[in-house]
Amino acid sequence: MKNFYVITLLYFVLSIQTFGQYTTPNTSRNWNLDSLVQYSNGVVTGVFPNYTINNNVIISVSDQVVIQAGSIVNFSVRAAGIEVNGIFQVNGSASNQILFTSNTQDSLGAYEGIRFNDSSNDSLSFIQFTRIEYANSGLRNVNASPRFENNFLFKCRRSIQLTGSNSLIQNNIIERGFEWGLTATLNSSPRIVNNIFVNNNSQNTSAKNQISIGTQGINSPLIEGNKIHGGMFNRTGGISISALFVGSASESIIRNNEIYENSFGIALAGGDLRVLITNNQIRNNKINPDVLTTGSGININGNNLNRPIIRNNTITGNWWGVTVMNGTTIQAGPEPNLGNIINTDTTDDGRNIIFNNMQGATHYDLFNNCTNDFFAQNNDWKVYDSASIALRIIDKSDSTIRGNIIFMPFIFQTSINENSVQPNNFVLYQNYPNPFNSSTRIEFYLKEKDFVRIEIYNSLGEKIKEFINQELSVGKHSIDFNASQLTSGIYFYRIVTSNFIATRKAIHVK
Repeated sequence: MKNFYVITLLYFVLSIQTFGQYTTPNTSRNWNLDSLVQYSNGVVTGVFPNYTINNNVIISVSDQVVIQAGSIVNFSVRAAGIEVNGIFQVNGSASNQILFTSNTQDSLGAYEGIRFNDSSNDSLSFIQFTRIEYANSGLRNVNASPRFENNFLFKCRRSIQLTGSNSLIQNNIIERGFEWGLTATLNSSPRIVNNIFVNNNSQNTSAKNQISIGTQGINSPLIEGNKIHGGMFNRTGGISISALFVGSASESIIRNNEIYENSFGIALAGGDLRVLITNNQIRNNKINPDVLTTGSGININGNNLNRPIIRNNTITGNWWGVTVMNGTTIQAGPEPNLGNIINTDTTDDGRNIIFNNMQGATHYDLFNNCTNDFFAQNNDWKVYDSASIALRIIDKSDSTIRGNIIFMPFIFQTSINENSVQPNNFVLYQNYPNPFNSSTRIEFYLKEKDFVRIEIYNSLGEKIKEFINQELSVGKHSIDFNASQLTSGIYFYRIVTSNFIATRKAIHVK
């Protein structure tokens, strides 16, 4: 009987040795999967191209592991994964990709996945042209910033999770994550560029988003050129940026993205958010039927430090266009800028196209649920008189405890190519020079013979000069505006024809 116990104990010890995690020896050696097979005591097994990882592999600070293109790596148990303290290069190619997978097709995480820790060499690490599926963390960065490009993450629990990371996340497809597509917090400012985020939050039991930034630390990512869409899970939001804890803030840039068929498009929550939202297509974000909690193209919720600039976006087909609020009660709140042509700043001049954000037959293109006023000038509402625009906006005119939305002047259209040699529509060009000292030139193009009036207004909205009031021929025309007798400040020049009205800002500096 004693011999039986000894044999059993020996078998148990050998089993631990065989399946315990493996740490590379920290000898500045370059490793590949074949050398890990040779030295890892059974943690890594197989022969190219098929390998199995049976527990956690830890890459030491001075070591480097390279995964060869065409490798297929199966992670056999939940504890299996790769933890990087040194350099890890997963070097697939467009024609010869790498696969990280599991026999258990579980979006809750069949294996641990890939984790990068802080090291002096983390920027030398990268993963490219690799499919990562069924991992708990497809990519987990902790104070590390490896490059992550041209990969496909499928049915991971948390596809990309960043803490203190400034990684380049580029040209990837992130699909069917059980929770978020990408989360970043605690001083993360990654560049999230030209990816496709689709149908993440398959859990669908609570609001989780394709991209979620915040809520602690200074997190200011660039989110550019991505396609972010849902359709399968009605609790999945598009992009959320939050600053909810003391000392948290964001100066994120969200530009040139397509955001559609989510429960909302973009949400900004909290304070100290100086986010720029520009040149995005934000449409049909209304897959959740609960219009009281979701469905905004852009939702801005928090205090008066939440001050995004929103310009040159198209926002259409959502339950709500842009909603501004501070919780559920009407009180002072965010101060967004959807267009201010009174100040001297020319980077916040509106030019959004906001239309057909509806519930039933009622338009909710812009909703102010706060007591403070804000600007939304120089936008195209697809209706071209102030009374019609006012019907699409909820503000003080609907309830005296709400603040005003300053939406005049508005613009007739924004789909103008000013660089065209021969435009196919009416155009009012930006004056040149601008700012100007005493004189500046104003040019405009008529697509057809029409009666034209050019007017100049001061910043109080008072008309101070009228240049033309006559019929003009097709083509390009110009006038010179001499302001030598006027004080320095902001002036507006306006063209009025039978088919076209437009306003632009001129800055006079003596």
